[in-house]
Amino acid sequence: MRLSAEESDEQRTVSDRLLLIVDAVAASPGEVGLTELARSTGLKKATVHRLATDLVAHRMLERGSRGYRLELHLFELGQQVPASRRLRTSARPFMSDLLTATGETVQLAVLEGTNALCIEKLAGRRGVQAGSSIGSWLPAYCTALGKVMLAFSHESTVQRTIAEPMPRRTGTTITDPRQLERELRKIREAGVAYDREEWTAGIVCVAAPIVVESYVGRDGHRAVAGLSVTGAAGRLQPARVASAVRTAALAISRSLGYPQFR
Repeated sequence: MRLSAEESDEQRTVSDRLLLIVDAVAASPGEVGLTELARSTGLKKATVHRLATDLVAHRMLERGSRGYRLELHLFELGQQVPASRRLRTSARPFMSDLLTATGETVQLAVLEGTNALCIEKLAGRRGVQAGSSIGSWLPAYCTALGKVMLAFSHESTVQRTIAEPMPRRTGTTITDPRQLERELRKIREAGVAYDREEWTAGIVCVAAPIVVESYVGRDGHRAVAGLSVTGAAGRLQPARVASAVRTAALAISRSLGYPQFR
């Protein structure tokens, strides 16, 4: 691909610009319009439009009614990464046990920037819509999976998250940065996080971290993933299954060769 004459003064390669666009789309839980992409990447709208069109043609992005979103081909490629494949393979037996024990949806996610990326999901037999699918992105600040991984992440990740807008999704969504920081401290103490209808009205969730020893964690641990059980409010009582979720997450950590988390 050749640069146009008007772009010759820009100090970015084509590859740089493509990655800027993909990263900007990935950072948003929904579709991103052309104007917003140009603003967030610092590129000209014409450049964004041209490169995004190429990315759509190569199945890296998908064009929706309100803008661009990631195409599942990216997730298909990600499934070939050995670390991700090993994580999913190790987690599936324990996820199946949780599904059998609770009857509710079980999900596995990793933290990417300020969002949680769902990399594995076992649908509950009770038919509740958990609001996500494999390859979908969820905002970290208002989901149990996101919050539990934030709680065991580097402080810079937390600060980057609370520096961004935290729009109210429901009446229980935490939108105040200081309140979220207090919530994360409680999560570190308890070892589990809750979504109290914060992402979707009528849906609750409990999540636990899959951890490794690391100097970046507040207590020497860092989350490499999160494991959750999700169900309908009024039917699922998150506190009653929290111990099972935490035990499963610990077992996955050990199966991956990570030390026991206390």
